[in-house]
Amino acid sequence: TKTNSGLVEYCKAQVGLPYWYGCFGQIADQNLLDMKRRQYGAYYGYSDFKGQFGKRVHDCAGLIKGYLWSETPTSAPKYNSEQDLGATGLYNYGCSKKGNIGSFDYVPGRLLFKRSTTGDGMSHVGVYVGKNENGVGMVIEAKGHLYGVVRSTFDSKWTNWGQCKYISEDTQT
Repeated sequence: TKTNSGLVEYCKAQVGLPYWYGCFGQIADQNLLDMKRRQYGAYYGYSDFKGQFGKRVHDCAGLIKGYLWSETPTSAPKYNSEQDLGATGLYNYGCSKKGNIGSFDYVPGRLLFKRSTTGDGMSHVGVYVGKNENGVGMVIEAKGHLYGVVRSTFDSKWTNWGQCKYISEDTQT
């Protein structure tokens, strides 16, 4: 069973790993790089990809899919087309409950979204992981190639939240 606390633990284990667009926890190698360059060439212009070989790689929605499709934080993911949703799809179809950030209840393991500035969808998704030792809300997100998977503070850039319907709630505020 996949749970909110399991998602939080998975995300914590991915902090510091690289961001690769279109990935969901696969191990980076030349074959994956070649495939992703064919699929999403514009996202693969950096020169440092080969130095990331051997590491797990995710994009923002891939961080959630990596958890859903992997038995452990280090095991190979098994693709599931039903759950293959980007940030907008996760919000629109993949959340059993959701709302604007003003109604957020601060439950660890909830998904946080940033609304697109150019359209109706969501441009980014992260995972709320609870408060740090100073009482500040924290998010883990696959932020982009220059950042990788990072822990960041919960702030006003997050516009919406949701409870992933493929994950059982087992954490509280």
